[in-house]
Amino acid sequence: MAGVFMFTCVDVFIKFLSPGLPIGQVLIAFGAGTAVIFWLMAIGTRQRIFDNRYLHKATMFRCLSEMVGGLALVVALSNAALSTVTAIMQTAPLVLTIMAVIFLKEIIGASRILAILFGFLGVLIIIRPSAGGFDVYTVCALIGVIGLAGRDFSARLLPDNLSVIGLSFFGSLSVILAGSLLMVLSGGWVLPNSKETFYCVAMAASGGVGLWCMSTSIRLVDVSAVSPYRYTRIIFGTVAGVIIFEEKIDTLTILGGLIIVFSGLYGWSRERAH
Repeated sequence: MAGVFMFTCVDVFIKFLSPGLPIGQVLIAFGAGTAVIFWLMAIGTRQRIFDNRYLHKATMFRCLSEMVGGLALVVALSNAALSTVTAIMQTAPLVLTIMAVIFLKEIIGASRILAILFGFLGVLIIIRPSAGGFDVYTVCALIGVIGLAGRDFSARLLPDNLSVIGLSFFGSLSVILAGSLLMVLSGGWVLPNSKETFYCVAMAASGGVGLWCMSTSIRLVDVSAVSPYRYTRIIFGTVAGVIIFEEKIDTLTILGGLIIVFSGLYGWSRERAH
């Protein structure tokens, strides 16, 4: 829950920064800040992170997921309502379950498969595709969820002799790479003012703590044990959207969000029952 709250803070700071800084620059600030945090954590715990052992599939998977998920999510947060993006992000436990089936060969029953499909029906209600098209930024939010779920899932692929801190460090470097490539293509570096600098530092600090909390929790226990607590993010995100950004939440967004949460909790309860 602490990790979920920290990620909500990251979302808030990204929305604060998006009007004044380019998306690529926000990604670089986030990646650089969290990389420094994990590097200091590695020094404090006397862990080696520049080690050939990290040339592992879990590291590669983490970096790719961070690049795709981070870029898509920052684009979504910069252009869509925080409450809407937060509702879509509740599909993360469903995506994690699908990844567990694909990569870890976990077996799920027909009822959980139906629950996953029902959850993505909630996503369609929020996105609302029509003959005239759909909101591309809500689709970016869904892509971001898939990428960041892969980021969290990578901790389950990591051998016991490798550190979550080291894995997170290399993931942060990949975010810097994604932001740098975006800045090369788009250009337009902006010197942040004092308030934007504070937001960058706060964003990185919140992200570092959140990443450590989530990665550690997934590594210590089953994904099914962690998943229910992720749904507190819809509370944090909705409250922040309404109070801080004065967002108006429509009925369909609420309905879609409730469907996603219900399907996730149902799938979790069925798994715990077995």
